[in-house]
Amino acid sequence: MKKVLFCIIGIVLLLSTFSCDRFNHHFDPFVTPFEHYLERFATHMEDGILYDDVASIMTYYSDTYLNDGMEKADMQDFYNSLAVASPDSIAIAIDILSEFDYKVSYRIMTAGIDTTIIDYAQALRDSFLYVGNQVAPSVPQKVLVELFTASTCINCSYADDALKQLKNEYGNQFYYIDYHWTDQLDIGAIDLLQYYNMEYSIPQSMFQGQVKIVGAGADTYDEYNFTLNTFFGQDALAEIKNFSYTISDTLYGQISIKKNEAIPLEDLYVKYVLVEEVSSVVNIYSHKYCEQVAIAKGMKFIGDEDFSNPISFKLGLPSTVPDDIVLYIWLQILEDPYNADTCKIYNVIEEDILLGKGGIQ
Repeated sequence: MKKVLFCIIGIVLLLSTFSCDRFNHHFDPFVTPFEHYLERFATHMEDGILYDDVASIMTYYSDTYLNDGMEKADMQDFYNSLAVASPDSIAIAIDILSEFDYKVSYRIMTAGIDTTIIDYAQALRDSFLYVGNQVAPSVPQKVLVELFTASTCINCSYADDALKQLKNEYGNQFYYIDYHWTDQLDIGAIDLLQYYNMEYSIPQSMFQGQVKIVGAGADTYDEYNFTLNTFFGQDALAEIKNFSYTISDTLYGQISIKKNEAIPLEDLYVKYVLVEEVSSVVNIYSHKYCEQVAIAKGMKFIGDEDFSNPISFKLGLPSTVPDDIVLYIWLQILEDPYNADTCKIYNVIEEDILLGKGGIQ
């Protein structure tokens, strides 16, 4: 097996280089501890890729590694992909871009792959670890529309049809929920109508907890489309992920939340609504089956939670649970009284729920 390791480390001011051949090491008096670390890293990278020992490479990465959205597990997957290619040789070129913050560039050339990575290390007591730039990828802000409707409402189909058409066009950029009021699907919409200072009439819709649209008609699609686009394209200040659950007569859920410090903790809640995608109930005017129907809802104050740990919640379920259900989870400021400027929604996720997980058959 032929192995070629070419590792060049640029030294600020001196502009000298030293060899990092894995068998013969030649140092001059000016080699720094960081340069020694980089040489060891290059040697382990070579061995790890050529001899399928990626674990040895990963000892150079912090468990909290984050580099432009790449986490330690992502880097491990990257090195595994190189090892799986079973290369015969590898060349590595490393340049120190900044000694002040241990910024480096390392180029890996093997198995037809030529990749350059800009990375950052952190000094420890007796060594270094790659930590990355600690920059997460931008998370797109998703929009939630809460529609107040009823199966006995003559104009509500305009709103429902507009949301359904927009959903087909924009996909998972936004989600919508139908809260039914004064009909057989009503699970308590009056409390939300009152909180949002809405009139006792339908249809009415609330976009992202901030923009209210009353009524519906032939121009509803255009009005909804315009309103949605005022929210699209924004970066989210919160990310909700790692959802897990068990379900019996109660849904017990758990999520991880990464939030920007700009989101105030006071009056911060996680809200969750279980939705039936297609109901057996028909609108008496449009003769269409009601869709996106809220069948259970709940919320939990999380302003005093430790966001470094998973956050748990529970949701009581109706006595009969349909098969086609999804769960919407979002963060929202819920001041009392309601304030359209501050009671905004900070991102939302949709999760499939499978009956039988934890007990329901």
